[in-house]
Amino acid sequence: MFIIEGIITGVIATALFDLYQICLFYSYNIDKTRWNFVGRYFVGLKDGKFFQKDLFNERNVKNELLLGYLIHYLIGIIYGIFYIILNMIFFSSPSILLALIIGFMTVLGGWCIMMPLAFNLGFFASKEKEQKKILVQNLMAHFIFGIGLFIGYSIII
Repeated sequence: MFIIEGIITGVIATALFDLYQICLFYSYNIDKTRWNFVGRYFVGLKDGKFFQKDLFNERNVKNELLLGYLIHYLIGIIYGIFYIILNMIFFSSPSILLALIIGFMTVLGGWCIMMPLAFNLGFFASKEKEQKKILVQNLMAHFIFGIGLFIGYSIII
């Protein structure tokens, strides 16, 4: 049962993450994540390309946007299952604190894996002029993801 709860929780949290980014885009013209690049990166992994020099200017890959979203939601589901398991072990009801901690942990994946390896932006976007802006935007989106974990689990129990 916890697998189903984790899947639902992860999908809800990831959808809130996406909704938050869409709201920022239409309200303040703040760029949202372009999942096609994530899809392109993961397609490159099958060819052994773990480090990308210029992913943004490589040729498009068939269905890269769809693949990027699938990976995005799959990762959200994995974190949802992880949250449910930890929550069941340590708490008797959904924990907002645990959800926010996991939300913070998820941003580390972007900062320490995707930015340096996939996007060649360096660890914590260290090669970018607007590093602080990028980090704050990422942190806020993943904070929303953490809140989504809590909301998702609260809805289904």
